[in-house]
Amino acid sequence: MADKMLKHLKMHYEYMKLAIHSALEYRTNFIIQTSSMFLNDVVWILFWTIIFSRFKNINGWNIQDMMLLYSIVTIAYGIGGVFFGNRNAIAKIIVEGRLDYYLTLPKNILYHLISSKCSWYALGDFILGVVLAIMFLSLKQVPLFILLVLLSSAIIIAFGIIVGSLTFYIENSEETSIALWNSLIALSSYPLSVYQGITKIIILLVIPAGFVSGIPVELLRSFNWTWLIYMIGFTILITLVAITVFYKGLKKYESGNLLYVRT
Repeated sequence: MADKMLKHLKMHYEYMKLAIHSALEYRTNFIIQTSSMFLNDVVWILFWTIIFSRFKNINGWNIQDMMLLYSIVTIAYGIGGVFFGNRNAIAKIIVEGRLDYYLTLPKNILYHLISSKCSWYALGDFILGVVLAIMFLSLKQVPLFILLVLLSSAIIIAFGIIVGSLTFYIENSEETSIALWNSLIALSSYPLSVYQGITKIIILLVIPAGFVSGIPVELLRSFNWTWLIYMIGFTILITLVAITVFYKGLKKYESGNLLYVRT
């Protein structure tokens, strides 16, 4: 098991090297994409800064809470993009028939699939998130913050696998996959306190934006062992669901039941 894991890590390392060489070869494009992502995030931060300068707090959340939310979200999305760049492209890969490539190699199919691409523009997200963490985190919060960011990253990756795998089960679901992915991004960018009733249940259990950003911020504001255990438990659960959904769907693909292609 350890030997197999080491081989997969070496494979991942080789993909990362190829991505770095590609970024260096097209460095102007790399700089533009990374800067664009960074500036896009800055615009949202300015938006919330203006909002909080007027209202001071939103249902108990202040500007520091909002900046911590953006720090968690951008670092988590950045980690996913840099190390697992295909986590939100599974549906497209399936529809275009490119999944066959991964089936022919003696590697873990899912791990190979999501790790074979590196989206360097996500560095813009990551860098901004680190800057915000330096500005708004206290030193004693750093260990918990790192744990929460890693859990958020895992949830984002797992959700991407789940919505991408819908294509195994539902014909022409690529657009649905994209819509659900974008919903996660959008909903995780707002304070948890603005969601009430059924909406709050949806963002915790259906589109898990609350676990990506809201609950981590609440834990940083006021640590609670129970909610940390919930966060860890949910991360494990959604990861197992993602793996199960993908491999059950893969059996449909391998059996030849998935015959449609992009037209």
